[in-house]
Amino acid sequence: MKKTVIRSLAALAALTTFAGVASAYTYKVIANNDLGMHCACPTFEGFLLLPPFNTIRAQVIQYGGDKPIVVSSGVTVSYSFAEETDATLQADTYFSSWIANAPKLFPGFQPVVNGKVKGLTGKGIADLMSYDSQSMSYVAAGVPAYPVTTGNTAKDIMTDPLGGPKRDPYLTANITVKNASGTVLATTSTVVPVAFGGCCSCHLTLASQNGYPATPAGSFAYLGKMHSQNSSGIDISMIDPDGDGKGGPVRCSWCHWDPAMGESAAPGWPTGTKLLPGATFTLKKSAYSFSDVLHRFHSQSQKVLTQYDPNIANNCYDCHPGNNVNCYRGAHKGKTAIWCSDCHGNLNQRVATNQLAKPWLQATLPTCYNPSPGVNSAFACHSANTYKTNVSWDPNLFGKYINARGHYTSVLLCQTCHGMPHGENPSTSAPDNVQNSTLQGAIKAVYPTGKDKSYALGVCDVCHYQKSTTWSVPPHEL
Repeated sequence: MKKTVIRSLAALAALTTFAGVASAYTYKVIANNDLGMHCACPTFEGFLLLPPFNTIRAQVIQYGGDKPIVVSSGVTVSYSFAEETDATLQADTYFSSWIANAPKLFPGFQPVVNGKVKGLTGKGIADLMSYDSQSMSYVAAGVPAYPVTTGNTAKDIMTDPLGGPKRDPYLTANITVKNASGTVLATTSTVVPVAFGGCCSCHLTLASQNGYPATPAGSFAYLGKMHSQNSSGIDISMIDPDGDGKGGPVRCSWCHWDPAMGESAAPGWPTGTKLLPGATFTLKKSAYSFSDVLHRFHSQSQKVLTQYDPNIANNCYDCHPGNNVNCYRGAHKGKTAIWCSDCHGNLNQRVATNQLAKPWLQATLPTCYNPSPGVNSAFACHSANTYKTNVSWDPNLFGKYINARGHYTSVLLCQTCHGMPHGENPSTSAPDNVQNSTLQGAIKAVYPTGKDKSYALGVCDVCHYQKSTTWSVPPHEL
């Protein structure tokens, strides 16, 4: 009893604070990418699907005393990448294509400022994170991460569809928390995933089969011809947005609005956009989302179904990053036979239920306790009662996992404990498991049969001072 009292008195004496942060506490930081995989392209001269744009979130936890506190001020949180720098990005042939074409695709944007690579939001490859009160986390949105060749064959697993050396799609962001005096309070590392999709693998072959060079330029020319055969009659390869006398670069969302670009309607073509000689169409804007037209075409095109893949509606890796990357790699993949369409529905189901008219909305995405609307999954979901008090801070985009908080009066992002979507712990990709393994491995914990330190955070003492060291499923609501 005497020892317990002394320990308690010592704990009380440790509650001195400065600059809004308790000085004698220790700190922990847990970070994740917001999406399980961001897609990139190897070239940007023709058309743009998505720009380099990863988002990292980090929650800083004050450890000690009666209850943990999610820190919102009094600290600085920064990140840097282990595998790439401003110099390596600018020397990368593929990323150089982004640097050259980004100002044309996003007029007024400068991708390099004073020798530093910048993303669309102004964030660099090494920068500070800003506190966001909605997600209760420090956020770096729009980081221009890009798959890189490291020379490490264990890391460079992504096949380059253009025949170049393999690349590392699972980058490492090192996160550092400092106090106002510059003293390091906590560090962690997390995976920032970005990879080439499967588009080039198919389109280069299609170009070659139809009399065009098997090059990005040939693929763009043939894609333009195919696009001209739809109801718009528009050959996108004959659109000259920058007035240099050549087709491209074309941003698909100029015509087909894309919520991933922050759009709810197509913004239209840039001022000064011209058509190449011989073009007989006029420019217009579509009412259909980019996700809708892209997925609907591929699931219904007889050319695609007969010449490429009759089961493309269910073979997500035809387009989303396969290429030895296998972006769907989380706990659902490792522990069950669940496939993407068991939760999201296949493309035919998504088209039939009109989900693609409102892509990325909660109303069209699965939750932890239900598959997407119109999908009858053979797999049992989690109990809705477990999650009923989770607070989603954005009712519109990205679903109830990415933008939800639970546990301990709904302050912890689901990702903080479970990891990023499609890469949930324990992931089948070892790098995803490093952070949780480090946090739980620092404690002499007891794990039930079938569980280990790579699982979702379940050792209370990771955050709660001198609490249980036995792994268990913690309450999701308090």
